[in-house]
Amino acid sequence: MKRDPFNQYIKDPDKKARLYLMITGAMIATTILIVIGTLIFILILVGVI
Repeated sequence: MKRDPFNQYIKDPDKKARLYLMITGAMIATTILIVIGTLIFILILVGVI
């Protein structure tokens, strides 16, 4: 039977909190990048850029 490394990693509360912060930061960064990309796309379509 194999051990699940993810479950072993999140047993430690400090590592679990760090993983939560990393995932939250990645979601925020992804949202910001999507918004910036959409704005640039709209500006290109309008002909500003």
